[in-house]
Amino acid sequence: MREIKRQLKAFQKVQVDIKYLDDIPELYQAYKAYNLPRYQITARCVRTGALFYSYALEKSSTNTTLFMLYLADHFKRYGVPLEQLVIQTDNGTEFTMPWNSLRTSVFTKTITEELHAHHVLIPPGAKTWQSDVETSHRLIEDEFYAREEFTSYFDFLCKAAQYQEYFNTQRYNRYKEGYPLDILQAIEPAIDSCVLCLKPVIIDNLYGMYKDVFRALAA
Repeated sequence: MREIKRQLKAFQKVQVDIKYLDDIPELYQAYKAYNLPRYQITARCVRTGALFYSYALEKSSTNTTLFMLYLADHFKRYGVPLEQLVIQTDNGTEFTMPWNSLRTSVFTKTITEELHAHHVLIPPGAKTWQSDVETSHRLIEDEFYAREEFTSYFDFLCKAAQYQEYFNTQRYNRYKEGYPLDILQAIEPAIDSCVLCLKPVIIDNLYGMYKDVFRALAA
């Protein structure tokens, strides 16, 4: 499996998932005191190990779609070709329609029709297929949420941005035998390394920015 992943291009395959923040004991006091977001929407590049995330107050297909639009704009800004991008998710209704529905979810339609990329689903219950993003959830809980102290909502977002930059530029990945930054520069020098620094935001607040996309997809 490691050799298969090494054959991928940077940002060719990205695993996306959601992490709950309200079940982390060490974070719970700050979560309640500062009304922190309940969900982290996460994307992780399988080839480089690079990690990207933002936050949501609501777990919904609207918010996962907004996150994909936000991430795609960031990717395009720094030279990532979206036509090669494969987004992999589980079968949650925030990503896809129920199994007995003939409709296509707004998340999938956005990826395929707006971004001209690809969306694939893992087999039901096959959690190991999402091992890269699931591993990042364990790491960010152990290294960040369970250790850091937060003094405000703004402080939470600032420190989240700092951890993401650290993870992508200064944290050595033993499995991939390198730092995400070094791996990216070695295999895709044409992509600006600033792509590794995505500003975490509250995704719910971005609807106004992308409302025209939703209207076009609904037409």
